[in-house]
Amino acid sequence: MTTVDKAACRVCGNGHLHACIRKNNVEYKGVQAELDVSYSVCDGCSSEQAAGNQLRANKRAMIKFKKTVDGLLTGEEVREIREMLKLSQVEAAKVFGGGPVAFSKYENDDVAQSWAMDKMIRLAAEIPTAFDYLARQAGIKKAIAVSSWSMLDSLPATSTPQHRPKLRVVERKINNEPPRYAA
Repeated sequence: MTTVDKAACRVCGNGHLHACIRKNNVEYKGVQAELDVSYSVCDGCSSEQAAGNQLRANKRAMIKFKKTVDGLLTGEEVREIREMLKLSQVEAAKVFGGGPVAFSKYENDDVAQSWAMDKMIRLAAEIPTAFDYLARQAGIKKAIAVSSWSMLDSLPATSTPQHRPKLRVVERKINNEPPRYAA
């Protein structure tokens, strides 16, 4: 029995709420699915209501579905990768960015990570050298692999505009050819 089951009905004030779950058809970007929806029913007036924890569970289920349709890692997958990399959520935020509680939100399916964040997490999981580089840049010493890619050591610590050459157009686009650039 949950705390919702013991709650008094806010509509009639006499009945008690009982937690229920039903299937709900949803569609996102042309993909249909049947998701569980949590709510409560009053045994006095039969009104349907949703408490905060039920609304949160419903929102998380929808975000997880959207992540799947969009081809992003689900919260469970993000957690598995973070744990495989032996990072805490705070360390993962330092390595990948996104703020101090970003990974908690990604892993709980409270928010969807950006495409860029998703790609960086996948890259770190697939290429230990890339993860090692990102971890060193963040000051994390317990990287899972020692870098064997010597070129990484020669890169500047951060990529800022002063480290990149300024490009200028030397020829304009003519006859559908791409423009040419020079440093």
